[in-house]
Amino acid sequence: MLVLFTAISNSSANERRFAYTYETSVLLPGNREIEVWNTFRTGKSYFFRRIDQRVEYEFGVSRDLMSSVYLNYSMKTEDSNGDAPGGNSTSSYELGFSNEWKYKLTDRMADPVGIGLYGEFTLIPGEFELEGKILFDKEFKDFLFAFNSVVEHEWETELDNGESKTLKELKVEFDLGAAFFLSPQFTIGLEIRNHNEIVSGTWEHSALFAGPVLSFTTDKWWATATVLPQLTSLNGATSGNLVLDEHERVETRLLFSFQL
Repeated sequence: MLVLFTAISNSSANERRFAYTYETSVLLPGNREIEVWNTFRTGKSYFFRRIDQRVEYEFGVSRDLMSSVYLNYSMKTEDSNGDAPGGNSTSSYELGFSNEWKYKLTDRMADPVGIGLYGEFTLIPGEFELEGKILFDKEFKDFLFAFNSVVEHEWETELDNGESKTLKELKVEFDLGAAFFLSPQFTIGLEIRNHNEIVSGTWEHSALFAGPVLSFTTDKWWATATVLPQLTSLNGATSGNLVLDEHERVETRLLFSFQL
């Protein structure tokens, strides 16, 4: 029975039923996928538009371990004066590289709960990010639940009066996803995201997002989309009850992946 459950779980390859919350499933050795991300961010107290794009090459390393490499691209257009009137729109671009590793400790079908470990580093000119996640998920009848606890360290170098200065930030995030299987291919659900930033030991802000998620999968490809409006600030609101200096009013993420 254990072998049967494990085979069922692994046959699903690495499709994602959530756009922000990770599941514990991994690609088997010899399997490869290309995954394309598009994240749209809109809504501050001034004109702002941003799109983050990632192209990911995933491959199975062992039965319980997979890895991937990303090429990251970001384009941002905003008012040059921020909240102040009279500014002009300016655009900026960013290019980076990431490497991810995910290890499945237990299987969500064969064991009481699926548990996984996730690590990723990102290199951007003048910036280095190191991220770790603990992943939990469970499939029960027609429902899938997933929870992530995330810690990210960020080091950013910038010029201050002609001198190089390194800023350190600690980000703590909690992601929760729940999905209902309308069919083996199609799910509908909800994602909740709580993002916190700690700078120099000070809890700067805590933003809460929640919104619907849809996912469709076939034997060769899958797609997932989530719309996450910012609902409220638990700490450090900058505009009404929202955090709009570091976050936006709405994030929309679309993932598309196909097997090689």
